[in-house]
Amino acid sequence: MNMALNNDQMKFFADFVEEKLGIIYVKDNYYQLEKRLVDIATQLNLASSDELWQKAQGGIFGQMKMLLLDLATNNETSFFRDPGLFKTIEDKILTEPRFSGDNPQPLRIWCCATSTGQEVYTMAIILNAWQRHNPKRTFSFLATDYSQRVLAQAEAGRYSQLEVQRGLPATMLVRFFHNESSGEASASHSPAWMVNDALKKNITFRQQNLLENFGYVGPFDIVMCRNVLIYQNVENKRKIIAELAKKISPDGYFIMGAAESLTGLSDEFELREFDRSVVYQKKASFQ
Repeated sequence: MNMALNNDQMKFFADFVEEKLGIIYVKDNYYQLEKRLVDIATQLNLASSDELWQKAQGGIFGQMKMLLLDLATNNETSFFRDPGLFKTIEDKILTEPRFSGDNPQPLRIWCCATSTGQEVYTMAIILNAWQRHNPKRTFSFLATDYSQRVLAQAEAGRYSQLEVQRGLPATMLVRFFHNESSGEASASHSPAWMVNDALKKNITFRQQNLLENFGYVGPFDIVMCRNVLIYQNVENKRKIIAELAKKISPDGYFIMGAAESLTGLSDEFELREFDRSVVYQKKASFQ
């Protein structure tokens, strides 16, 4: 299938994605959207992406809308992605007095772009170790994403051999996963690994668009929002950060991607620098 869309046609789809999700595609990265439009046309049994564009002139709704917004998102992820950050969480943040001892309040964490689940399961592994040192403490996760497709995999907790090899130590694989030895895995001679139920039990998965209301959640001690805002314009970044800040407990943490910053976007947080990473902590003056 040849891609024959011109810049105006590409902009038509890019504008729709930006309006609904805030994700920005410009001419320099139209090639990324281009590949996804070809996939969508194939899934809709259309002869070309040009035919997809023609069909879209009658309105983008139903399966076309679902596929376009689902495939427009970047779901690149892996276990323990940015190991220094997770080491900081484990050795610095979770050892603070407020996160240890006999505090009856559960520690609450929101992974707000969970993709296929590697991030939230990484955090669950870390919290499992934390709980052994703080047996009277409990914890829970909210894991959200716009894409129902990736949420389905995350909730199922099923990963290929290649996926578990990306960042997951063998000792943790053996302890927290079990090999699926039937069905698709055996038919393809490629093992699949399933997250053990014990690791899943504290996680709630839910679809969420960060540009839409999420007043039902919170407060959280830690909000993970990594490599999400880089795809948004400045206005949307400020809007999302302001709303997320309302859901973070006093002195709670807001964690972004290594290349992201709150500079010029919010004055509700202060920068905390550690040996391996940088995070943001909500100022006590903002309750």
